[in-house]
Amino acid sequence: MTTLSFTRVATLAWMLVGLLGSSAASSAETVGLYVDPTVPQLAFAAGDIKAALEKRNYTVQVHSLVALAKSSSGKKIVLALATDKAVVSQLAAQGGKPATGLGAQAYALRTTTKPELSYWVLGGDANGAMYGGLQLAENLSGSGLRGRFDTEESPLLLNRGMKLNLPLDKRIPTYVGGWSSNSAKKAIPHVWDMTFWKTLIDQQARNRYNMLSVWVHHPFPALVKLADYPKACLPNIEGFDGFVKELSHEQRVAFWREVMRYAHDRGMTFYFFNWNIYVDYAKTQYPALTQDPKNPTTIDYMSKSMRALLETYPELDGFGITSGDGMDGTQEENTQWTWKAMGKAVTDYLHENPSRQFNLIHRSVKSSVTAWSTTYAPLKSVPNATMHFSSKYAMAHMYSTTTPTWSSDTKNVAKIGMKTWLTLRNDDYFYFNWGDPQFVREFIMAIPQKEAVVGMYIGIDGYNPSRTYCYKNAALNGKLEVERRWYMEMLWGRLAYNPQTSDEVLQNLLAVRYPKVSATDLFKAWALASRSLPKVTELIMGEWKLDFHWYPEACWSDPGRCTGFRTIDGFANDTTVADGSKLCDIATSAKGECKGKKSSYEVADEMQTDAQNALALIKSMKSGGNPELEVVINNMKQMASLSAYYAHKIRGATYKKAGNIEKARDEMGKAYGWWMDYSRSMESTYHPDSFRNLAIAPDWKFADAAVLKEYTDLGGTRIPDDRIIQKGD
Repeated sequence: MTTLSFTRVATLAWMLVGLLGSSAASSAETVGLYVDPTVPQLAFAAGDIKAALEKRNYTVQVHSLVALAKSSSGKKIVLALATDKAVVSQLAAQGGKPATGLGAQAYALRTTTKPELSYWVLGGDANGAMYGGLQLAENLSGSGLRGRFDTEESPLLLNRGMKLNLPLDKRIPTYVGGWSSNSAKKAIPHVWDMTFWKTLIDQQARNRYNMLSVWVHHPFPALVKLADYPKACLPNIEGFDGFVKELSHEQRVAFWREVMRYAHDRGMTFYFFNWNIYVDYAKTQYPALTQDPKNPTTIDYMSKSMRALLETYPELDGFGITSGDGMDGTQEENTQWTWKAMGKAVTDYLHENPSRQFNLIHRSVKSSVTAWSTTYAPLKSVPNATMHFSSKYAMAHMYSTTTPTWSSDTKNVAKIGMKTWLTLRNDDYFYFNWGDPQFVREFIMAIPQKEAVVGMYIGIDGYNPSRTYCYKNAALNGKLEVERRWYMEMLWGRLAYNPQTSDEVLQNLLAVRYPKVSATDLFKAWALASRSLPKVTELIMGEWKLDFHWYPEACWSDPGRCTGFRTIDGFANDTTVADGSKLCDIATSAKGECKGKKSSYEVADEMQTDAQNALALIKSMKSGGNPELEVVINNMKQMASLSAYYAHKIRGATYKKAGNIEKARDEMGKAYGWWMDYSRSMESTYHPDSFRNLAIAPDWKFADAAVLKEYTDLGGTRIPDDRIIQKGD
């Protein structure tokens, strides 16, 4: 076990005091909880177990594991590593099934009943024991001490990461082009708030994420101070609207080291990523720094920044390089620049510091597997280094086909015996709390050559998630975005860990969180309302694969580089299916030449049916005064309404392509009614906003006229009655 510093031992001791000293004063049954509190992952899980039992009015007495051998009668819970021989012996003596062969992050739950009911959590390592403890806490929240648990779980993907595009300062933005979106502006104060990070890390640990990455154009001015470029270090932190936080370099270092340590205590690795060849802020202090790849001063500055990063943050687990962004060289030239600017500095430092483990991730942007493997060959021979490739597995739209084939990088990396990370970009849903577990399962299971995949990280480029500010009901604002979208975040983390996680487990979470409605109906409605939206993207994504090409929540594209609103003509004439899709595109469907593939007519029928079934389930649901549940119900209605709009639009586009204008007009009339339902609901719920590629302005009625025009251009002569349309007349 890693040696703990005095500070961490003291912190963990206080955690134990908290566990021991806050047992519920109750005449209810007493449960003994046995755990080693010096292992932070186990102490964290024990806290959740204790809270779950106390919520059910049990009294919890927390003991160290060494007290287990002397334990007297009474119900108990044991949380330990599977290598703890004393615990394993006690389990066997009480008739428990052995838990052998548990690997990294794996766990086993066991139940024994003699002499009294006992639950045992055994982990293949500390993370595995934590995940098992968290799972037991969920089980106890749903069933109390009535359940019997004899299960084992192990991870399918060893690394399940968060990709957080977050600016550290207005002078060193994240990837937002030449301006800052509202979400980027509002994020800066929260990035420097330890409560934000602790809340996020705790929740995402429960969701089985174990990698945290922060992505910034050029993070170094906020993180390091260089003797040769001292003015490149930020004097303080500046945001927008007058926000200034007086943080010295030393205070910033202490802050990020605490974040990294806290992530480690929840079983997470921590990374920074950058884009090249940006030198934000530094170039304003040193005009000799430019974005010219041939500029030796820039290379010198970048190399020294990277070296300083490793020296300053011993807890930093790795760094991600984006080769070629902002550069126009060949793949080889771009990759060689990253080696000179950063890769060689990492290699030299690790040679000189053999006890330091570090991972360097090289993204595929304007690079290639061959260029990376060749250029970075010196790093392969460093025993305390690892190097991985990274590619966009589903381009900017992970919510499309479950079998994307955009990139051959995984295959090429496997050929040379190396491994890659998969970037899963969600530039689809900034407002929706999407939730179809079957889609996630199919997506994860379809990842090819998993033996060559290190893991995945999920995130957004066009939106910068910190704390919620989007609701018109101010009482709903202020929570973390990962809390607002908890169901979507949970599904990807949990199902990437174990795609076989049952629907029953997910329904139990819903039942505990929303006890006043049927968890079964809520689960079904959420899945049905969510299911159609990836289908429309899958059907049209072939030429609209990047974030600025397509934003489904608004049927929109970047008006500067594309058309703005995506019309029926765009659907009919400018689209092909996503790479890897087995659907038949709109143009081919209109010709009736799908040859066994699912036509766009069939896709539209499925979408409409799912939307209608979701709405039928939602119709009788009442929030019972729970504002969060009210948002959930409205969220499902909004997704179902938008799905119905797209169903009619896809059908209308196919009819128009086939020359059947009358049917196309009828479909677009019905589409208009659903759009009006959708836009009015969004308008009543959310503030309009601006993102990297669009602005919803001045309000959520921004596209109403364009949607109506789709109908009138086909000969419609009056605004359709949306109430009649919803009846299907």
